[in-house]
Amino acid sequence: EEELPELENNIEYSLQRRANIVIYNNYDDYKTSNIGLGSDWQNGGGVTKLVNNKIAIYFDGNHNQLRLKVREGIARVLTDNILFGDDIGEFASNQALLDLPQWLTDGYVEYMAEPWSTAKDDELKSAILSGDYSKFYQFAFDKPTLAGHAFWYYIARKYKPENVTYFLYLARLYKNLNTASERICKKKFKDVLDDFMAYEQDLYIQDI
Repeated sequence: EEELPELENNIEYSLQRRANIVIYNNYDDYKTSNIGLGSDWQNGGGVTKLVNNKIAIYFDGNHNQLRLKVREGIARVLTDNILFGDDIGEFASNQALLDLPQWLTDGYVEYMAEPWSTAKDDELKSAILSGDYSKFYQFAFDKPTLAGHAFWYYIARKYKPENVTYFLYLARLYKNLNTASERICKKKFKDVLDDFMAYEQDLYIQDI
């Protein structure tokens, strides 16, 4: 109840029906959960299980982490409801039609739960300075959630925070990332990803 209004405001979507949060005492109990067994869409980035507005998370002894997982769970419900609908039949059919990369949607959920953090910045800096990634898609393949989270944080800094949700809205509306990108960034999606890599490399090289 404390987290929902802020997330609804940021994502610009209100929960249409009840979302249930199931919290397991530990990771082992969570792993043996039969919630959503057999559903292709049950796992979202490994952070939360989401099936038909039911969120499954686990407690690792850290209350701050639990709060973040609750926020991620709520953000995932809202995001998936926007993208795919809140009815499970509609959800399945729309998921097949809307071909957004998982790193993009998982990163959006993480960004909405926590826009950025020192730990994420350290992780991104380490990845960028490793020299392993000259292209964004190499980075996204290897570290999809980090790449997605960092991408949305970049969009917020370069093109204003309010354009984060608008970008996703346009991608859903037109079912085309290039159209969304050209509307907001005035350039093709691939060029925005190239700009992101160059920007982050310049930023972290200056810190050395």
